[in-house]
Amino acid sequence: MPVQQWSEDTLVAALTDDPELSEEMAEIDGRLRQGCCDVVLDLSGLKLLTSHGISLLLRLRKKMIELGRRLILCAPQDRVWSTFLVTSLDGIFVFAANVTEALTRLEGGKQ
Repeated sequence: MPVQQWSEDTLVAALTDDPELSEEMAEIDGRLRQGCCDVVLDLSGLKLLTSHGISLLLRLRKKMIELGRRLILCAPQDRVWSTFLVTSLDGIFVFAANVTEALTRLEGGKQ
């Protein structure tokens, strides 16, 4: 399940172990061009986050804000989580323990 239309209003993307995040982010961008929706990124399969990957995540966050939609990142492995901590990006992204929690938060209208 790389990128899945979970509902009319929500995309769920399971990021693979590509630290550049190229394919998944391109597909998410294409789907967002077709219509607005919230995005849940499952980071559990990602083992390393590069500066290019961080840049793509920041661009996605900016786009989601511009669209008035929500972005939730889920289940980062320790190494990826430490990258968010070291760069202080843990304070600007919204995180959930897992996809189920993220979807519940979106359904409940809160981040």
